[in-house]
Amino acid sequence: MSRHTTQELSRVASRQIDRLADAAGHAMDQAHDAADQAVTSVQNGAQDLARQAPGLVDLAIDRVKNLGAKGSDLARATSAMAVDKARQAADHTADRIRRDPLKSVLIAVAAGAAVALIASHMAHRRQSGQSGR
Repeated sequence: MSRHTTQELSRVASRQIDRLADAAGHAMDQAHDAADQAVTSVQNGAQDLARQAPGLVDLAIDRVKNLGAKGSDLARATSAMAVDKARQAADHTADRIRRDPLKSVLIAVAAGAAVALIASHMAHRRQSGQSGR
């Protein structure tokens, strides 16, 4: 290769390197600008949220208070219903006992015997299960 051709190739390569460097610099500038815009957007969004947060917190607190009040009211109503049903059952049972005391005593004895039999059976099964281990 002649010296002239080598110099020409060197200049062409140098120009190509300059163009690539310019393109890379331009791409870096665009990336930097895009990053700046993204940071600005996030900052603006954070500021908007910070301005809205007190109102949102107050709204959430109000909703929690309302739910608590509704839950408390529901619990009171349910409790009152349970007490009423228990009173009705007790009154009904007392009326039946007054009407037929002998039958009521026999039913109570049979129920007690059934409960005792079940408890005895369960205790026996539990002892058998532990000794088999």
